[in-house]
Amino acid sequence: MYESLYKIYYKRNTEWQGEYERRINSVEAQVLPLTVSQYGHSEEYRAFFCYTKDAAILQERIRQEFSECQKLIYRLPHSAIAFFLRASIVDEVKSTNDIEGVHSTRREIRQALSMTADERKSQRMGSMVDTYLRLLVREEICFAESRDIRALYDAFLADEIRLEDEDNLSDGTIFRRNSVDIVSASQKVVHRGLYPEAKIISCMDQALMVLRDEAIPVFYRVALFHYFFGYIHPFYDGNGRLSRFITAYFLAKELDPVVALQLSVLIKQNRKRYYELFSVTDASINCGDMTTFIIGMLEFIAQTVSYTRAILEEKERLYLKNREKIKDIAGKNKKVFVFYDLLLQAACFSDCGATMQDIRKFTGKSENTVYAYLDKIPADMLLVDKKYRPYHYRLDLGKNGCE
Repeated sequence: MYESLYKIYYKRNTEWQGEYERRINSVEAQVLPLTVSQYGHSEEYRAFFCYTKDAAILQERIRQEFSECQKLIYRLPHSAIAFFLRASIVDEVKSTNDIEGVHSTRREIRQALSMTADERKSQRMGSMVDTYLRLLVREEICFAESRDIRALYDAFLADEIRLEDEDNLSDGTIFRRNSVDIVSASQKVVHRGLYPEAKIISCMDQALMVLRDEAIPVFYRVALFHYFFGYIHPFYDGNGRLSRFITAYFLAKELDPVVALQLSVLIKQNRKRYYELFSVTDASINCGDMTTFIIGMLEFIAQTVSYTRAILEEKERLYLKNREKIKDIAGKNKKVFVFYDLLLQAACFSDCGATMQDIRKFTGKSENTVYAYLDKIPADMLLVDKKYRPYHYRLDLGKNGCE
C-alpha cells in the first residue's frame, strides 16, 4: 500500500528525505506545473504524483463496478430513473451545503426543482438546482481558462452567496481581490488561499491545463483539480460546493449522472476522511506528493459507484416485489395498470412522489384523463401530499399487501 510522505516522516524519519527524492525522480512520477506550500511554512514544493498499483486497481474497480451499475440503470424503467435522479439532486444539494455548514432544507430544494428555469432565478437554491440539472442532460461546460470558472461560479453560486452574505461575493477582475484564510473550528488558521489575484489566475489556468491534459488518466486529473481548487481557494465563499460540483460534472460525463449525484452524500458521510486528505496533502512534510490524494479520491469514486448500485438494487427489489401485487389489484385493465405502475415507481424511487406534470409526461395523458384514472385507484392505496404545491402522488406501500 502506498504510504504518504507525511506518514513516513513520523514512522521512519531517517528514510523520509531519501524516499521523497526517490519518488519525485522515479520513472513512475509525473511532475506538475504548480507548487504547494503549507501555511506558516517557508518550504515550497513542486507538485507531483506517482503511478501506483493501488491507483490502477481502484480504476479497474470503478470501471467493473460501474459496468454492473450501468446494466441496472438500463434495466429499470426510464421514469423510475427520472424519479431517482430528482431525489438525488435534493440529496446532493442538501449534502454539499451541509458539508460547508450552509443551512438548506429539502423542501426548498424540491420547490426549486418543481419550478421553471425562469421561476428558479428568484428562488433560494434555484441557481444550484438549475446547474445540477445541467448534469442530467450532459450539457457541455467549458473549462479552458479562469474566466470559465468565474462564469460557472456566477451561474451556480453567486445568487446563493448574495442571499447568505453579499460581502462574500467575488470582487476582483475574475476572482477575489483580497486574501482569505480557512480556519478550523477552534478558529486556528489552517490554510491561506493564494494571493494576489494575478497569482490566483495564473495558478488556476495551470490547474485547468492539468484538468485538460489527456495524457493523464481522467480520474487522476479530476482528483488533482479538486485538490488544487481547494488549495488556490479562488473565492471568498463557495469553493467547496463549486469544486464538488465540478467533480460531479466529470463523473457524470465519464460514468453517469445517476452516480455523480451521490458524490456529496458519500463525502458528507466520510467528512473527516475527506478533510484529512487535504490536510495531509497540504503538509510541508508531504513534499507536494499528490498520490495519496488521488488514491483517496479514487476510493471515494469507487464507493460512490458501489453505493449507487446498492441503493438501486434495493429499490429495484422493492419495486419488483410490489409490481406483482399490483398486477393482481389492477386486474386485466392494462391502462389502469400503467398508472398503478407509475405511482409504484414514484413510491419506490422518488423521495416524495410524482407531480401531475410527471404523470402526464410519462403516460402521455391529459390532466382530466389522469384524474379519471386516479379515481379508479382505491383512496386508501393512494397517497397525495398536499402540504405544498405542486401536489405529489404515490402508492401507499403499506396498503393492500404492498410493502
